[in-house]
Amino acid sequence: MGAALDKEIRLSFAQRIKGTLPGPYQALIPEAKAKDTPDFKYADEKTPFASQGSQIGQLIRRKATDAEIAPLLQEIEQGAAAQNLDTLLASTDAYVTSICYVGSKSLSHVLSCIERCKDRLLSLGPASPAARRQIITSVMGYWQDQPGVGVNIVDKLLNYTILTPASVVEWALIDHVSRGTILAQAYAYEMISVTVTKVTKRVRQIVEAIRRPGLPVEQIAMLQETLERERGDMQRLFGLIGDSLVGVAHWSNDEVMESDEAMGGEEQALVKRWGGRWMRVFQRRYAVEESWIREELAKPLPVEEAAEEGPQPSGEEREEKRVRRETPFAERNGAAQGMEMDADGVE
Repeated sequence: MGAALDKEIRLSFAQRIKGTLPGPYQALIPEAKAKDTPDFKYADEKTPFASQGSQIGQLIRRKATDAEIAPLLQEIEQGAAAQNLDTLLASTDAYVTSICYVGSKSLSHVLSCIERCKDRLLSLGPASPAARRQIITSVMGYWQDQPGVGVNIVDKLLNYTILTPASVVEWALIDHVSRGTILAQAYAYEMISVTVTKVTKRVRQIVEAIRRPGLPVEQIAMLQETLERERGDMQRLFGLIGDSLVGVAHWSNDEVMESDEAMGGEEQALVKRWGGRWMRVFQRRYAVEESWIREELAKPLPVEEAAEEGPQPSGEEREEKRVRRETPFAERNGAAQGMEMDADGVE
C-alpha cells in the first residue's frame, strides 16, 4: 500500500493524497513525505563540510561555471583526506546532493541542473566506479522519503549515460542489499526493472533495424557488430542480477549469512522467498529476450518490393497532359465553348 501511495504522490501532491485517505491510514504519509522540498542536509552546521555544501548549492542555483565550483570541491576533498575518508565520494556527495536540492521544485528543474553539470558528472564514472554509485546514493538519500522521485532521476541519469546499467544493479543488489530486505521495496524493483527494460529495448531496436529491407551490406555488417556488443552487455547484466540474487535466494551471500543471529527464522524464510521470486522474474525475462532475438534473426530478411511499372503514355498523351498543366482551367473552358459555337455556325 505504501508503494501505491508513493506513486499517487508522484502524480499529485502529498497533502492532497493524504486528504483522500481515511483517518487511520493518514499516518502512512508522515510529515517528511509531505514536504515538497526535502531538507538540505548541508544547511545543518553539524553536517561535515556544511559550509562548502551550502556554497555549492548557491553556486549551482546561480548557474555558476565548473571553474567557480571546483575550489569548493577541492576543499571538501582535502578535508576528507585529513579524516581518512574517500575524497572523491565526499565531494561527489556534496555536488549531487546540491543538484537535487536546487532541482527539487520539479523534474524539469532537476533536468536543467543535470544538463548544466553533466560534464563533471560524466567524468566521475571513469575516475571511480564507486563515485558513480555514490551519485545514486546521494540521489536516493536526498529523496529517501519519496524514493519514487529518486528512481525517476536515476532513470534520467541513465539516459545521459552518467550512470551505467551495471552500476544501478550493483548499487541496489550489492551495495544496499541490506541482508536481502531491499528486495521487498517496490522502488528497488522499479529501479532494476526500468534499467533492464532500457537495455533490452536497445537490443530489440538493433534487431529491427537489421531486418529493414534495402539496407546496404556495409550498414548491415555494422549493425550486426553493434548487436553483438549490445547483446553481450545484456547477457552480462542479467548475469550480474542472477549472481547477486542467488546469494539471497539460497542464503549463501556473506552478508546474509552473517545476519543469521540478527534475523529470526520466519524473517529469514521470507527474505529467501523474495530472492527466489526476483530470480524467477529476471530469468524469465532473459529467456524471453533471447528467444525473441533468435527467432527474429532466424527469419529470412524481407525483400524490398519493386514498384510495378504501368504502360508508358504515348507522345500525344504526354503533350495533352503538358498543355493541361500549363493552360489555366478558365482559358481551356472558354476555348472549348468557342469551338462549339464555330461548329454551329458552319452548320
